Amino acid sequence: AKPWPALPPLLVDLATRAAAQAGFDGFVADACLVNHYLPGTRLSLHQDRDEQDYGQPIVSISLGLPAVFLFGGLQRSDRPRHIPLSHGDVLVWGGEDRLRFHGVLPIKPGVHPRMGERRINLTLRKAG
Repeated sequence: AKPWPALPPLLVDLATRAAAQAGFDGFVADACLVNHYLPGTRLSLHQDRDEQDYGQPIVSISLGLPAVFLFGGLQRSDRPRHIPLSHGDVLVWGGEDRLRFHGVLPIKPGVHPRMGERRINLTLRKAG
């Protein structure tokens, strides 16, 4: 099997610096999940459980249309907080919050000057 290509150094550096500012020193992302949202697209409440080390944070970068991030509790039934995210926002969570349920409300129609009618989310993490 071919190894995955390395992440762009700019993204790794941004994620490392954002994680450090949030209190997670030494974080080095080795994987990036790219989510593409069109108006009306949502992401149901879920937990990220694919990584080997839940002690590592998640760094999320928002591009394009605004979104409302849902940040819930450790049970799916816990009422989530609504966190507005705009183009360029970076959200970091980990530690005791690492396994909180989270998602995205349906994206409202709009046009971003650079990204058009879409939202892209880059989720950087330590997978291995």
